[in-house]
Amino acid sequence: TKEFEHVDWVPRIEVSERNGQLSVRADLPGLKKDDVKVELTDEALTLSGERKEEKEEKHEGYYRSERSYGTFWRQIPLPEGAISDQAKANFRDGVLEITMPAPPASTSKGRRLEITEGKREAK
Repeated sequence: TKEFEHVDWVPRIEVSERNGQLSVRADLPGLKKDDVKVELTDEALTLSGERKEEKEEKHEGYYRSERSYGTFWRQIPLPEGAISDQAKANFRDGVLEITMPAPPASTSKGRRLEITEGKREAK
């Protein structure tokens, strides 16, 4: 079961690799770090939370208040070999950035086996 059955809002995500670092950036305008939950496994990074935004306007003769709410849930698959136990998260100016060492370029899903020719033993 997902924590959020109904998702109201999908933040923009950018995944990049620079200088041996894998970086996942999420645009979360209007949120504070306490509004966001980050979970990390060897396979995926999961972001979830709730956006609560309130706007007030006061002018001569009238007052207006708007509130908007929205839950979000995003799961970003990580490349095989990503070193997730060294991940760090930083939240600044509405942008969450998670960085971790990128997998070595030589990491692959399989390896090639050398085939040797067997000799039959004489009976």
